[in-house]
Amino acid sequence: LTARDPGGAWHGGRRAGGCPGRGQAADRLVGAGASPLIGLAAAGGFDLLRGLFGRLHVTAAVTAEIEAGGERPGGKEVAAAIAEGWVEVAATPADLERLPELAASEASTLLLAVDHAGECLVLMDETLGRARARALGLPVTGVAGSLLAAKHAGLIATVRPFLQRLAHSDFRIAPGVVRAVLEQAGEA
Repeated sequence: LTARDPGGAWHGGRRAGGCPGRGQAADRLVGAGASPLIGLAAAGGFDLLRGLFGRLHVTAAVTAEIEAGGERPGGKEVAAAIAEGWVEVAATPADLERLPELAASEASTLLLAVDHAGECLVLMDETLGRARARALGLPVTGVAGSLLAAKHAGLIATVRPFLQRLAHSDFRIAPGVVRAVLEQAGEA
């Protein structure tokens, strides 16, 4: 479920196989870092996450990063989703030093996924965090991949308006990624 592979290894909301070194389990984890939550809120697409994944898991470090932004996009949306029960907050893993090159929110999200015994997907946009997720064998996507998946799932008709709102916010996405998503969405 990336900009290059909108279906990813997820089929019908489930990923084939499990997290690295894990057997399949009935439960799945979609762990989200702060950036995709902020970006999708800025684009007006936060609720697409519920339609795509049903339930999200974030760590306390992720909620702290979002709350530290004050009134920026994502804060109200995450608080409401937690209250509604479709975003669950997990404790921040104590061993963040296992990934010292990452910020606490990214490291905690990856550790949450690695330590999960069932199926998993990581939502993350930071380049270093995505690279580390892949090195750990974790499937990863971000704002662009989520928007593309929402179009393919029939949750939205076009991705362009979401990308335009994102471009008018403080959230940054590479022009090459925007072009690739628009091409894959048939909107180039």
